Amino acid sequence: MAQEPLKVKLMLKSGAPIVALELNRIHNEEQILDLESQKVQERFAGHVAEQLGDTEVGQARHQAVTSHLHKALQGSDKQSMH
Repeated sequence: MAQEPLKVKLMLKSGAPIVALELNRIHNEEQILDLESQKVQERFAGHVAEQLGDTEVGQARHQAVTSHLHKALQGSDKQSMH
């Protein structure tokens, strides 16, 4: 019976390297996932910025056309009044 704690102690010592390897593997996988997550976030941010840029260009064009049409209508109203 006195040898039972010694057996358990030896089993724990022999298992420690296996646990350390697994913890190291998990840590490496976390680092890989973190890097991949950063890449996805950067691509998403670039995509959003591109979409916003396209939207801003489209809005600017729309405003220019609307302004031009508004001026043209005002000009035709003034001509019809004369």
